[in-house]
Amino acid sequence: MLFRGSSIKIDLRTLNGRYFASTVLTRRLASITPKGPAAVAAAQANATAARDSRIKANKLTSANQKTVSNKLEKTLARFWEKVRCEESLDGFKIQLDGKTIKTPLGYELTIPKEKQSLAFLITNEWKSLPNLQVKPYLLPLTSLASRAIDLEKSVGDKEAISRIGSADMVKDLLLRYLDTDTLLVFSPIKDCDGELREEQQKMYYPLKKSMEQFFAQYSEDGKPITLKHLDTEESGIVSNKQTKSTANAVRKFLDSLDSWQLVALERTTLICKSFLCGVAIVRMNDMNDNFSYTLEDLVRAATLETLLQTKRWGEVEDTHDVEKVDIRRHLAAASLLCFNKP
Repeated sequence: MLFRGSSIKIDLRTLNGRYFASTVLTRRLASITPKGPAAVAAAQANATAARDSRIKANKLTSANQKTVSNKLEKTLARFWEKVRCEESLDGFKIQLDGKTIKTPLGYELTIPKEKQSLAFLITNEWKSLPNLQVKPYLLPLTSLASRAIDLEKSVGDKEAISRIGSADMVKDLLLRYLDTDTLLVFSPIKDCDGELREEQQKMYYPLKKSMEQFFAQYSEDGKPITLKHLDTEESGIVSNKQTKSTANAVRKFLDSLDSWQLVALERTTLICKSFLCGVAIVRMNDMNDNFSYTLEDLVRAATLETLLQTKRWGEVEDTHDVEKVDIRRHLAAASLLCFNKP
């Protein structure tokens, strides 16, 4: 294994090879020569020398790795002093020392004027970063906003689409989640002593009915929409696929979204494993939609089985508690992304 540094170049294969050859030679000589005091002393000296060489090589290797780590930390270190939210004709530009931040595809991070709150919060994200390292999970709003901008700006750009996908590709993926939606799968009656099924009926059925009424406005023939659900008590674990009319209505709804709403729906769906939770995030931020569910309701609906299991058996430290905070963080970020100032 070869390590390279600014002033260190060590080939451990050579050192280890010499140590191995020296050890083997010592053993062979000891087996064919008289085992007198001189022979034993020579063998011990050779073994000691080989061991010292190996220790020295390990120390040099550690020093070299430390140097590389320090260099990596410097590369990821905070390199700006001032963060500003600069208003322009096309929105709010997030700037570091006067230079606008760029998205992964190279577009300027410009937030629409109707999303002024989002612009200020993204600015605060960058202001609140620690001095040591810039880590992607510390920038959830920046990440979502960048994806929304890239999807919007890259329409028709084949190279960009090959990197991040297109809006149509995202919609096709999201439609597949509807068939296996967490909120459309009901557990056997005896699961968790019946408590899980009882809670699902209280939470899932009303939300399912609300979504059916909502999607009905996108129905092509004006007929009511029925979301097929899977009752594992009756049919076990089998496939569940929505009808063509339902899929068409839902696709029409997806086509009505802008890139910001679509990205918010995408993130929520992936985090909650529920397309309906993603739709709920969009509806929560529509002033014309009388949707009564809250963010905490969605978190509970998406993690209902886990909540009941941990209530019964206890939480795994640094796992369940972290997951609860993480899902709230993602859903809150998604909600802020599609919120528009009235």
